[in-house]
Amino acid sequence: MKEFDIAIVGAGVAGMTAAVYGRRAGKSVVLFERLKAGGQILKTTKIANYPGFKAITGEELAGNLREQVVALGVEIESAEVLTVIRKGDGFLVETDDEPVLARAVILANGSTERKIGLPEEADYVSRGVSYCATCDGEFYRGKTAAVYGGGNTAAYSVMYLAGICKKVYWIFRKPEPRAEKSLTERVRGLENVEVFNSTVISGLRGEGKLEGLKFDDGSEVNLDALFVSIGREADNERFSGLVELDENGYVKAGENCKTSCAGVFVAGDARAKKLHQIVTAAADGAVAANAAIEYLNS
Repeated sequence: MKEFDIAIVGAGVAGMTAAVYGRRAGKSVVLFERLKAGGQILKTTKIANYPGFKAITGEELAGNLREQVVALGVEIESAEVLTVIRKGDGFLVETDDEPVLARAVILANGSTERKIGLPEEADYVSRGVSYCATCDGEFYRGKTAAVYGGGNTAAYSVMYLAGICKKVYWIFRKPEPRAEKSLTERVRGLENVEVFNSTVISGLRGEGKLEGLKFDDGSEVNLDALFVSIGREADNERFSGLVELDENGYVKAGENCKTSCAGVFVAGDARAKKLHQIVTAAADGAVAANAAIEYLNS
C-alpha cells in the first residue's frame, strides 16, 4: 500500500493549490479526483474576478494548475474517495480503487449541484434537464432553453446560451437577480433573452423528453432545455464520522482550515464559510496545506 505525507481529496482550485504548497515544502502528496482536475471551474466559460487575469476560462485556469502540480511531482489518482479512517498516527484513505495511507488529509472535495426538488426532475436529466450550460448547451443549438437561478453563474449561462440558442428564458424566484449589476445589465440587453422574475418552477412536462415548464402561478412555457443554476450543496456525508459538520453538511473549520480531527484539514467549497469563490478556494488551499505542513513537522 502506498504511503504519503498528505492526501488531498478533490482536484479543484483548492485541492491543486494545496498540492502546490505541499510539494514545495518537500512533502509527498497524492491528489484524488474522480472526474477531471479542475472541479467546478471547468463549467465556467469566463472568469473575470480572479487576481492577475483580466479574463480567463475555467479550462485554461484548471489546465495551468494541473501542469503546475504535475511538474512538481504530485501524484494524481483518478479515483473516488469513499471514506477516510483514522489509523494509528495517520489515516487510511479508502477509494473505489486502491487505498493509500497518509499522515495528513486535506478535504477539498467541493460540493454538488443543487436540484430543484421536483419529483419528476430525475426523469428529465439528460432529456432536457441539465446543470451545466457550457457542458450541454451545444445539444440545443438553435432551440429554446431556460436558465433557472439568479446568481452570477446563472447569468453567465444565459449569455452563453443566448449565443447559440434561438430563445433563452432567464427565470429566478426573487424580484431581482442576485447576479452582479453589470452582468444583469448585459443579460437584459440581449435581444433573444426574456426575463421571468418572481417566478417559481412548479413542474416539468414532456413525453420522453422535456417539452415545457409549469410555473406556480399556473402559467406554462414551451422549450427544449432547462439549465438549473441555483447553487450547490455539501458532499461531506462520507466524512461525518471523521470531522464535525454544520447543520447544512459543510465541514466546520475556522480560517486556519483545521477541522475537529487533528491531522485533517478542509479547503474550498467543502468548508463552512460565507464566500465561495475561486480566489477563496485558492486561499483555503494555501492555508490548509500550511497547516498540514506544520502538523507534520511538529
